Amino acid sequence: MNLIIRTNYWLVLLLFFNGCESIPFLQDSFPSKPQANLTVPQIEGASEKRDRYEFTGKEIIISSDHPLASQAGMEVWKQGGNVVDVFAAASFAISVLRPHSTGLFGGGFAVVFLPAKGKWAYDFRERSPKKGVASFYLKEDGSVILEKTLKGPYSAGVPGTVQGILQIQKQHGKLPLSDILAPAIRYARNGFSVYGDLAAAIVKTWPQMNPAMQKVFGIDNRAIREGELLIQEDLAKTLERIIENAEKEFSDGETIQLVSNYYSEFQEFITTEDFKNYQVKVSEPLVSSVWGHTILTMPPPSSGVHLVTMMHLYSEMQNRNTFPKGDVGEMIRITEAMRVAYRDRAEIGGDPLFTNIPVSKLLSQGYAKEETNEIERKVVSGSWPTPKEEVKKPESYNTTHISILDREGNAVSTTQSVNGIFGAGHMVPGTGLVLNNTMDDFAVAPGVPNLYGLVGSKANAIEPGKTPLSSMSPSILLDASGKTKMVIGAPGGSQIPTSIFNTLYRYLIQKRDLYESVSYPRIHHQFMPDRIFLDPEIKDSYPQSELPFYQVQYSRHRAKVFAVTREGDRLIGVSDPKGEGVPLGF
Repeated sequence: MNLIIRTNYWLVLLLFFNGCESIPFLQDSFPSKPQANLTVPQIEGASEKRDRYEFTGKEIIISSDHPLASQAGMEVWKQGGNVVDVFAAASFAISVLRPHSTGLFGGGFAVVFLPAKGKWAYDFRERSPKKGVASFYLKEDGSVILEKTLKGPYSAGVPGTVQGILQIQKQHGKLPLSDILAPAIRYARNGFSVYGDLAAAIVKTWPQMNPAMQKVFGIDNRAIREGELLIQEDLAKTLERIIENAEKEFSDGETIQLVSNYYSEFQEFITTEDFKNYQVKVSEPLVSSVWGHTILTMPPPSSGVHLVTMMHLYSEMQNRNTFPKGDVGEMIRITEAMRVAYRDRAEIGGDPLFTNIPVSKLLSQGYAKEETNEIERKVVSGSWPTPKEEVKKPESYNTTHISILDREGNAVSTTQSVNGIFGAGHMVPGTGLVLNNTMDDFAVAPGVPNLYGLVGSKANAIEPGKTPLSSMSPSILLDASGKTKMVIGAPGGSQIPTSIFNTLYRYLIQKRDLYESVSYPRIHHQFMPDRIFLDPEIKDSYPQSELPFYQVQYSRHRAKVFAVTREGDRLIGVSDPKGEGVPLGF
């Protein structure tokens, strides 16, 4: 069976540069890549965009944020791999292709569902190193040292991406590592054409990059430009060492020795001992009934529990007849569900090994009723609270997501990240790997917002060995018969849970098709700042005059959703039109 890929001249050039001559193409129809400032597509009449961002198949579909990452997955599938091999190959590839979003010195989550074997939740997020304590980021007077958690060597946590991918593939995959990493090594060594989003990220971060990083992402002492070839030879060598040594390379291999050498100039903030002590955390997924389906999502420190809380609250509010009718009533229900979920996230979210998170309570029907009663009192009385003062911080929307589903219902949903744009902005010399800046995902001090404007409490304070609270919420939905219905997730910082909520709301509640549901303009509220963020396209549906009790900001919602769903005997994949990715499959 031939792999059929809808493609265009841009994609053919990318594949040509990478020597991927083994896969046949239909050079037919879809339009060139939109620019980075692409507006959200219109809901109707967007067939030309569907041709690029939607794919229908019967055997397997992968939806990712770069065409070559999707191709890497399909390459190993064609060699006899399974969905976990596809996940591993695409994950290594995307780390090469989107270094500003993710990387092997980052971390992530994965929910794996194999109907014949079971279900798992893998936490391979970054951990605070042994020397990672809150006082390290504070002045003597208790004030925060600005930028220390945002950029540079002290903003990095102990990475877990490689350890996580290798453990999952070893437990559930079929192919040897040499096959899994072959596409990523090819992309690193042969290079690929720099696309607009990557070029913009390099220019933005260039002044903060250390010399080793500027050497990789620069040409003639300037930032590499769109259309030029990015070659990452040190990264290719690191990937080859992983084939040779597997997980040992990231416990006591040459790569970790290079990390130790780098940190010898920075108070040995991360040590070889931190890598040796790193453990991937494996658990059962969080399971709950939502909107006629069963959801499998990541337990804390993911925000999966808060995503489910949103959905439960919306359902409970739908049962009340005290809410206004029409669009305004829907806006209130959606916004208040988000507000409560993000309030919970801010007040009690964190690593369950360090703080008590009442997951059962948050998912209970009683809790949904109790919170809806409070919302209902506001609606009936008209007593809306005055919005609090905001502390504005720069936003960053990175991270990446991969959704995979085959015809047997085997599925992987994984979200991976280095946190902000190019993470710490430092590369460990000789490795080709960019450090994450995930220490900023902790609450450096109560009430102080992080990179995404999110606030936290003592529950998410910095402590050695701790995993920071995360917005990442990879999820899998099962239908009433227990068959896999959908695989979904998103990058986008604080907007991740609401992006997934928006898409599921349009698809499951409003019964729109998957492409419309992914591309539909979105609603976002994250408790602090206390305002609704709306895509400009829905300004006419929700004018400020009809929402006097809210502060409303019309601005582009930049998070991206990647989803695959099963409809009858068809699999349908969609990659968000805001991004560079395409879904591929058989």
